[in-house]
Amino acid sequence: MNIIIEGAENIDSLPYVDDSVNENEQELINKLISDEMSTFTPPDYLAQLPSFIDIDYNNFQFLENDFKRMEKDEKMKEFDIGRYKVEPTTTMIKQQLNEKQWNDSLNNARSQLEHQDIRKINLELLQRYGGNSWKLYLSDLEILQKTLKKQLDQKKQQIEEINIQRKLSQEQTFEKIQQHDKKFLELVYKNTEIESACKSIELEIEQLKLKQQLQQQQQQQQQQQENGDLNNK
Repeated sequence: MNIIIEGAENIDSLPYVDDSVNENEQELINKLISDEMSTFTPPDYLAQLPSFIDIDYNNFQFLENDFKRMEKDEKMKEFDIGRYKVEPTTTMIKQQLNEKQWNDSLNNARSQLEHQDIRKINLELLQRYGGNSWKLYLSDLEILQKTLKKQLDQKKQQIEEINIQRKLSQEQTFEKIQQHDKKFLELVYKNTEIESACKSIELEIEQLKLKQQLQQQQQQQQQQQENGDLNNK
């Protein structure tokens, strides 16, 4: 099942070149994340998972009983191993068994005897053919182990190649970021110089205007004085 992680396409960290984060920066990051998360409703990630399946206990009665046992926090009943035991005759005599119990005990003893005979046959077969069978099984395991090891080595090689590509790509991206940062600082410095030059020119223009106004006032005063002298004559 493909689990979709919202915003995964916007991850832009560069772990191979990013500097480590100090405590103050980490606190700021956590605060920014908390502030951002408070502005939206997180997606329901459980919606991507299959819904609860209601079991039909009519066909699985043993499951219903076992679930009820677990709800009550009860231990599982121990397996009854009495059928695998063969009581000694002296013990059975002391228990004063009836005819049915004697027959049941006799049948059980026959079953255990047959079981032991089958085990003996299986051991004889294992002793005769088990060695070759295990050799074939181990040979298959070795082939499987070599195949899986080869696949594992290939995956490790692929992972290594991907990590190398990621590192090279991030280093190249980091160089571009540094170049853009440098260009940005140069443009900021240049803009600051231009702004300073503009202010100097504006100041110079204001001074020239002021000087021109003073000259005009002086000329007017001088002309008025000359006109006054002519009138007096």
